[in-house]
Amino acid sequence: MTNPRYQAEVRATVGVVGPPDLVPLVQQVAARDFPQLELHPLPYQNESQAAEIVADRPPEVDSWLFTGAIPYTLAQQAGVLDRPATYITYSGATLYRVLVELLSSGRAVDTISIDTLDRDQVVEAFRDAALPVEGVRVMEYRPGRDAAQFADFHRAAARSAERSVAITCVRSVYEQIRGDIETVRLAPAIVSVRSALQTIMLASAGRVHADAQVVLGFIDLSEPDQELADDITALAGSLFTLQEGRYLLVTTRGVLEGVTGGFQRLPLLGALSQRHMWAHVGCGVGRSAAEAEALARRALARCRAAGPFAAVVSLGNGGDIMLGGVGPAEAGDDEPVPVGVAARRSGLSKANLDRLKAMLYERGADGVTASDVAEALDIEPRSARRTLKRLERAGVAQPIGRVMAGTTGRPPTIYRVRLG
Repeated sequence: MTNPRYQAEVRATVGVVGPPDLVPLVQQVAARDFPQLELHPLPYQNESQAAEIVADRPPEVDSWLFTGAIPYTLAQQAGVLDRPATYITYSGATLYRVLVELLSSGRAVDTISIDTLDRDQVVEAFRDAALPVEGVRVMEYRPGRDAAQFADFHRAAARSAERSVAITCVRSVYEQIRGDIETVRLAPAIVSVRSALQTIMLASAGRVHADAQVVLGFIDLSEPDQELADDITALAGSLFTLQEGRYLLVTTRGVLEGVTGGFQRLPLLGALSQRHMWAHVGCGVGRSAAEAEALARRALARCRAAGPFAAVVSLGNGGDIMLGGVGPAEAGDDEPVPVGVAARRSGLSKANLDRLKAMLYERGADGVTASDVAEALDIEPRSARRTLKRLERAGVAQPIGRVMAGTTGRPPTIYRVRLG
């Protein structure tokens, strides 16, 4: 149910970007549950057109709602999102409905390939339906993965199984493979559409307030940086030198939230990691400069405790948010990271990374788990999981799946580790 107070106060025009069969679905839900929102339909034939649609936006659009993660990410990566934006997620409940339909029609579901959904959602849906998951293949959505990669994934799964059904959340993938493979296309559940509309309504309501909030950020580096002024151009703020290697950034919440994709990732941190032994960015968001400064100091202290490269935004009562930046390897990036660079980025010892590299070479495996790392480094599994997480933040390790068979409880995560 929506909040009547917001129905009375929020008046916003939302650009809905998605394929022509899903945009009307969003309009129907909005007309019934969110009459205060005016939806501007902007359908595309292929998700690659999403960034262009946003760049050529009608002037009346106050915020954006995408029907999936891929068009949202493409628009975000193109740098054209300068106002509130979100996307509709595909829940495990949506998959559960399709599984019931397949079983009801007498089709097998033990050799299914599924794209976009989180592996945990797939496992939960199959277990709820008391179905085996050993033969199920999942390719989660991650930035950098596109329709062609998903289509190749489904084709490979079909070649390895006598009977296989491909389940996709992406219209262009469906169009590519439906002639060769039995394919089912997922549509978002009504509850997911309603949740996304609620999110964008609240974001639209807070836009003016957010733009007015001041952000002070302390940038602490291992040495002075002559390129920093160019790096923060996207933050549309002012930069002041406090002392050698330490700087003060002044901007607004609206700008920071947009650049970081809703306080998720700070690209600046990745650039700094290439030039420094350590880099910390602590930002405070407040109603006054004094409040923002106090929160920024708190955020900077958290950065120092987190590792050599960290960025934190402190929102006061809203809590502290750790931003990504020295990101995980993009799909398809196979370049090894030298041990010395990996040690500098992650804060791990070079000796341990040398041992890990030797284990990877000896095994010749595509991926490792925390148990493998624990055995190689003679450490506790909990410490091994922390090691992999630090390598992931440093862009050296990437989660590529989970061990689905022979496990109880939460399946262990498999990581691809690139050490050279």
